[in-house]
Amino acid sequence: MQEVELHNLSDDADYAASQLQSSELDGAEIVYSKDNVTIHPTQYASERISGRLKLIKQGSSLLMTWIPYEGQRSNARLSEKDKNLYTITAVPFTDVRSIRRHTPTLGWQYIIVVLSSGLAFPPFYFYNGGVREFLAAIKQHAFLER
Repeated sequence: MQEVELHNLSDDADYAASQLQSSELDGAEIVYSKDNVTIHPTQYASERISGRLKLIKQGSSLLMTWIPYEGQRSNARLSEKDKNLYTITAVPFTDVRSIRRHTPTLGWQYIIVVLSSGLAFPPFYFYNGGVREFLAAIKQHAFLER
């Protein structure tokens, strides 16, 4: 009898994306999707990680996901495993305490999402715009307080 080897795939971006795609088929609706939303895990420009930010409406819940792109070419010292550490899968907005929008006079707009637990995700940089649309989509589907 052969033993079956079990693996924890919770930090695998491909697995997370496949789980999310299968859940999207179960009555969920993508209400916002933006490509090339980037995080900067270090101060080096070569180590930026770009991905897709989505808002998904499932039933009465609004969920946020950010999945980094696979096989992104860069001079980065970051491995695919390092990039997968930043994957955000299906965070319900009931767990979000605040979203801080930063619009510097020089540079790119970014947001910081802070959870009720106090955990803050790394800043999401929108190099091609989209912050206003992101916040408008949230306002349509969840209660935002200023």
